[in-house]
Amino acid sequence: MEGADSISKQNKKSVKKSKEEHIRSLLYLVSALCLILAVAFTVLLILSFNDHVQQWYQTYIKYLLEAEYAVESMDDKFNVLIVIIFLYVFKAVFPIQFYPLSVLCAITSTVFPAYLSLPINIFGLSAFFSIRYYWGRRVGSDAVQSILKRNVTIRTLIENDGRGNPWLLAVFRLIPSIPPNPVSKLYGAMGFEYKKYILLSLLGFAPQLITYTFIGRNVFNPLSPAFLVPFILLFILISMSTFAISKILKIQYRRKHSNG
Repeated sequence: MEGADSISKQNKKSVKKSKEEHIRSLLYLVSALCLILAVAFTVLLILSFNDHVQQWYQTYIKYLLEAEYAVESMDDKFNVLIVIIFLYVFKAVFPIQFYPLSVLCAITSTVFPAYLSLPINIFGLSAFFSIRYYWGRRVGSDAVQSILKRNVTIRTLIENDGRGNPWLLAVFRLIPSIPPNPVSKLYGAMGFEYKKYILLSLLGFAPQLITYTFIGRNVFNPLSPAFLVPFILLFILISMSTFAISKILKIQYRRKHSNG
């Protein structure tokens, strides 16, 4: 019996190790892809200063300026505001993926000036993060394990760095590839303090929000540095953060393994 128990424990350890190695491999892959995209956009930025590219671009700039004028001269912007807030709430209630948060932030920045789009997006994000949080509070701690079982990456990070780690929440918000809804529901189910939760969520999402604001404001001039540079910075940010998390996971696993 002791031999069988020992083999069973070893098998469980090997399965857990393989899962963690698989997650680290995925994080390395995401990091590498984002770095490649950052290089690609950097090359595109350099090419945009080429005379031949500029001549070709001038043939299309007129249509882009007309589109920008049409958006800026809209009379029913209040209706657009209502639709945007509705989409934030709808995405929180029904976690569908065909319009990510990045699109909502960019569209808001396209229609409204920055001094309006930023508070609108902050309000929408606060509603989005809060709905799932209180949903998690309602279902209670019994839902924690079911949430973790369905989201392997989140489970691995939580298990390695402790449940309810406040700065881990900011890291979750920082990386676009981590789904926001399960994270919100998880921290609600764990009874994490709401004020700290919403502050860290907005703080972690801030680099993305600023980036999408620049992208939305310059969407009608796609070869301008103001449009391309935020993409480059965003890809570098994602690459560095995912690489750092994969390293943290590796260190944590070695520590747990060495401690038995």
